[in-house]
Amino acid sequence: MTQSSTQPTRFVRNPWLILAVICIPVFVGSLDLTVVSAFLPELIYELELPVQTGVDDAAWILSAYLLAYAIGLTFMGRISDLIGRRWVYTICLLIFIGGSVLVAIAHQEPTDWLFSMYRRAGQRPDRNFVELQAIILGRVVQAFGAGALVPVSLALVGDMFPPDKRARPLGIVAAVDTLGWMLGHLYGGVLVNFFKANDTLFIDLFDQLNLDLPLPDWRTLFWINVPLTLFALFATLWALRGLKMQRVRGRFDILGAILISGSLILLNVGLGANIDVDSTTSSFDEMSRLPPNAIPMVAGSIVLFFLFILVESRIRDPLFDLKMFRRRNVSMGLLTNLLVG
Repeated sequence: MTQSSTQPTRFVRNPWLILAVICIPVFVGSLDLTVVSAFLPELIYELELPVQTGVDDAAWILSAYLLAYAIGLTFMGRISDLIGRRWVYTICLLIFIGGSVLVAIAHQEPTDWLFSMYRRAGQRPDRNFVELQAIILGRVVQAFGAGALVPVSLALVGDMFPPDKRARPLGIVAAVDTLGWMLGHLYGGVLVNFFKANDTLFIDLFDQLNLDLPLPDWRTLFWINVPLTLFALFATLWALRGLKMQRVRGRFDILGAILISGSLILLNVGLGANIDVDSTTSSFDEMSRLPPNAIPMVAGSIVLFFLFILVESRIRDPLFDLKMFRRRNVSMGLLTNLLVG
């Protein structure tokens, strides 16, 4: 990702206030990374998934989100350089909202659509398993928008603050992103327990208002994302209306984006390969061996990553300028972030 201009753009509004608004969807997006831990056992029970395989299948609600989040991080900043921050920021927020809605209604139209696709292909899978796939699909869409927001938000900060004053606001965006996935467990657990403990309260409230609505449950967590993200969208667009967005010339590195995305996918799937464990397992020696596709996938991920490095070092408009890793502050900061992660 490249800074759109080395000179700070004149901006009359309070950039710190705009930074606070920009951080809202970043926080909500990272919050949803770990919020699923609050209702994952309930979801497995609700869908009547077998314990032996259901836990591993349901875990993709988290793993798929993390994977799509990471992929969105890699190249959306560069796209914002080319077509403008406001456009990409708006698109990312709309993708995140769409994904949140897809998760919330996954048991309805998305499941019906997927189930009909299976039937057309001559298959008759369990409907509960199809619903799980619909939830995972919604999470992937949601995560791609959330992950893409992070580099675009960082780029917006670079546009608003002069070079000698960017360290603190950039650190705030990174801290908010980290804080979200740290608090996701607590946030989800508190709200889900609150919904369960106040069923009668919500029933009385809906009766008084003559509302035919389902009682709030874990799906409500995703409906909450919609008004919060819409507020951030309109507030940010209003605040940025006076900020001139400059675009850089160049081409988008499609090959690099494909290579790094493929590497992340193979690494995630390979490291997430199933190891069967049941109630009789008492030691590591009794566990089943890794599936035969695990090692080839990890090896393929390494190959694609080195190809990505090779492409980035030779292409004219790379996704990442590899020369920046020669800076000690950058390389040490990234290493620290890796160890923290």
